[in-house]
Amino acid sequence: MDRGVLDKPSKSLPGEIYRRELGTHKKCRVLIKRIEERGVEVFIPRVCVIETGAVAKRLSNRDFAEKISKGVLDYYEVVDEAILFDSAWAIALNTGCSGFDSYVYR
Repeated sequence: MDRGVLDKPSKSLPGEIYRRELGTHKKCRVLIKRIEERGVEVFIPRVCVIETGAVAKRLSNRDFAEKISKGVLDYYEVVDEAILFDSAWAIALNTGCSGFDSYVYR
């Protein structure tokens, strides 16, 4: 993955938001490292590319949003939601998590 998309959050963010985002950043780096170390095969539903772009745009700008969501497309196996539908539906019914989260819950 283009490690540029894993840059730390901007220090220009307000203090509390910066600390929260930095904590999330650290967790994400650990998670990605463990996935890579264990050779875990990751499938990402297509909707995650859109969600990643939308969140990145709210936190930054269009160019960054495009870069980071394209990184998801380039680095992960992006699959149609239909492949994951039955599992996501079962997870939603069993846990009560949001519909979107049921696609990425494990």
